[in-house]
Amino acid sequence: MIDAASRCCETESLMTDTPSAEDAAAPAPTPAPAVGDIVTVEVGNPVAGGQCIARLDGRVIFVRDGIPGELVKVVVTGSGKRGAFLRGDVCEVLDPSPHRVQPPCSLADECGGCDWQHVDLAFQRELKAQVIADALRRTGGIEDIADQPLATSTAVSALDDGDGLHWRTRMRYAIDENGVVGLRAARSHRIIAAADCPLAVTQISSAVPPTVAQTGNGREALIAAYSSTGELALVGVNADSVITERVRERDFRVAANGFWQVHPQAPETLVSTVLEFASPQHGEKVLDLYSGVGLFAAFLAEAVGVTGRVDAVEADRTASDLARKNLADLAWVHHHRAPVEKWLAAGHRSHADIVVLDPPRTGAGRDVVTAVSRRKPRALVYVACDPVSLARDTKFLAALGYQITKLRALDLFPMTKHVESVALFERS
Repeated sequence: MIDAASRCCETESLMTDTPSAEDAAAPAPTPAPAVGDIVTVEVGNPVAGGQCIARLDGRVIFVRDGIPGELVKVVVTGSGKRGAFLRGDVCEVLDPSPHRVQPPCSLADECGGCDWQHVDLAFQRELKAQVIADALRRTGGIEDIADQPLATSTAVSALDDGDGLHWRTRMRYAIDENGVVGLRAARSHRIIAAADCPLAVTQISSAVPPTVAQTGNGREALIAAYSSTGELALVGVNADSVITERVRERDFRVAANGFWQVHPQAPETLVSTVLEFASPQHGEKVLDLYSGVGLFAAFLAEAVGVTGRVDAVEADRTASDLARKNLADLAWVHHHRAPVEKWLAAGHRSHADIVVLDPPRTGAGRDVVTAVSRRKPRALVYVACDPVSLARDTKFLAALGYQITKLRALDLFPMTKHVESVALFERS
């Protein structure tokens, strides 16, 4: 379960991002530093995963807690397969960046939930923009978007003018054998006491207890969700609890442990961007793939009207069932509970004017975008929570005759490595 009960952003995630082949150069012939050794390096560019690249004697080191341009001491914490690269954590900053700040959370250098608390908020967004541009260039094979340089097209916008804290409306807490409520340490299963995580909205951090009573076999996790209508849920992973979210005066029933965007302003911002990019017209046919509880399908249906049609495809049973109830007043929305790739491959080949894709972090993939391109949509709107997956699918779509013509990057997850992008693809 991702997004702390959703697809995109894991609060207690173990970092699983794999460096690219270009970054992980072949090891130099000199003996590699061992785990625990301390080396001095200059920090280079950021990469997907909340780390930066450094080089030592021809070896690549993926450095955590550094900022590009800094001279730092790094303790080696691990290596890739056959020593293809090293991993390390900054243990001393010799020449700090002007963008380095004191992390607002005392657990920032230990917890696996945040990656950039040591960087001022404006520069965090510049780093995320660099990651998106680098992915699109190296993996996607593009240098500009509609004749605008990637440095301009990938600028990351803030959703508010806050301090980057108290925005998570959904949290997934781990619970240790003593009942302590916390989060996972970076790249570890170790649980750190952190019931009062400062990224959580205050309604959650004030309600989550520091410890819980254990049952016979213990509890794997505690899900905390606070809705835009003021409902608070504290439930286990498998609990059957539903809360109400409201967007544009429309209510959506959502499972407390299911998918919903975690930033309070994210649903409205994404809906506005999708509608702007798709520009749906009365009578048009729309495919909403990975449709969840119907957030995009609802407003796309309102835009195309009763003479139009929206097919919403979602694999999760609970989300699909809730979508049917949430959109019961929109009879021209047709709900399909099935994996997207299987539904597309099953012969549903009718034309679509618009396709909206909101895939998980792994992306849509070649088979899905190929099947989508056969519908010959005039507009394909792709909501991406992973820059590398977006770039990979961008390359697939380019080979199928669809070019990326607009991109809007949004900082839905301040202090973390995650960034959301909405891209418009149109036929060449």
